[in-house]
Amino acid sequence: MTISTLPASIAAFHVDASRADCPRGFVASGLACGLRKSGKPDLALFLAPAGASVAGVFTKNLLCAAPVTLSKRHLEASAGVGRAVLINSGCANAATGAEGDRSAADMAAIAAAAIGCAPEETLIASTGVIGPQLEVGKIRAAMPALADEASPNGLDRAADAILTTDTCPKAAQAHVTVDGRTFHVAGVAKGSGMIHPNMATMLGVVMTDAAVAPEALQRMLTVATNRTFNRVSVDGDTSTNDCVYAMASGEAGDFPEQVVADAIERVCRELALKIVRDGEGAKKVIHVSVSDALTEDEAEQVARTVGSSLLVRTAIAGGDPNWGRIAAAVGRSGAPLDMNQVVIRVGGLSIFADGAPTGVARERLAPAFAGPDVHIDISLGRGQADATYLTCDLTEGYIQINAYYTT
Repeated sequence: MTISTLPASIAAFHVDASRADCPRGFVASGLACGLRKSGKPDLALFLAPAGASVAGVFTKNLLCAAPVTLSKRHLEASAGVGRAVLINSGCANAATGAEGDRSAADMAAIAAAAIGCAPEETLIASTGVIGPQLEVGKIRAAMPALADEASPNGLDRAADAILTTDTCPKAAQAHVTVDGRTFHVAGVAKGSGMIHPNMATMLGVVMTDAAVAPEALQRMLTVATNRTFNRVSVDGDTSTNDCVYAMASGEAGDFPEQVVADAIERVCRELALKIVRDGEGAKKVIHVSVSDALTEDEAEQVARTVGSSLLVRTAIAGGDPNWGRIAAAVGRSGAPLDMNQVVIRVGGLSIFADGAPTGVARERLAPAFAGPDVHIDISLGRGQADATYLTCDLTEGYIQINAYYTT
């Protein structure tokens, strides 16, 4: 858990990356309905019984899954007011044509009937193999129990039910106190493979009991996603089903918008880190930080290029202090840099400056590439903007998982 305070005691943040509970105004549940061959939980419900502001950010893949298309329509039709998010694993319902569209609509209607609301007040998501048709009958049969079992203590079960190749559930929360009053943000996510920006291939649900209007909630979620989930990569592939939903029940009352936005971003950042740490076959997390850029976009461009480099990631997988691969990635990022102004550090050791190596001995540098967290810091010497990017090493384990995914 981390605790931090904004200036003048405006707000105190208590961030817990080990678990999450439902904020006030929410209940959740998860169970196995038979979509996953393993028999593991595969259906999750996140419910605001009295209603909530809702927002969503979606994949930019042109092969857009039926649940994504439907949920976009529901967000527009409901003007950002909703009741529930229903998520299944075990089937992506993507590239499934008209039948898949009907299944998505049925899925939303089943949820709406169980909780007593209009279908437009429900958002849905699916994850799993692309191509197979969704067995909606299994969802219909399980929905009454899923709704009945929803409780304030059910977020851990919901987090477990949305997983695919993940090795563990991913949850985080923040309690924020402002002038003696507290609001709560909690989030869960899934993602392990097919992870890359715009969006990272993943699903996420973030809930808060702060009062936030739909338009403001959408702004907060978009900014948070761009700075967290859209700055992670495991394998360079962007999925058909990516979506992150935010819900605000309002039961804690009004709080400064920037404070709520900060809390949502902090929770999303913890979830993004968990996704990278659980990357398929991953053994190390790579933290790329770029500073002294002219703009944030420029900093992000350099950080993304380094973090996406297969040569950098494989070198780190082997603990090889081949820093030239980092410098080469910076140089090809497309940013108009003067490489003589660039300074590169790994593990706090300056390895490249003034256009040349700094002469750090290999035996001193090797440990910086060997630990479970590798920190690459790059100063561009151009301005005051910065950005971070998270990725993981690329190992043989990733190939083993994905070479036989459907067989």
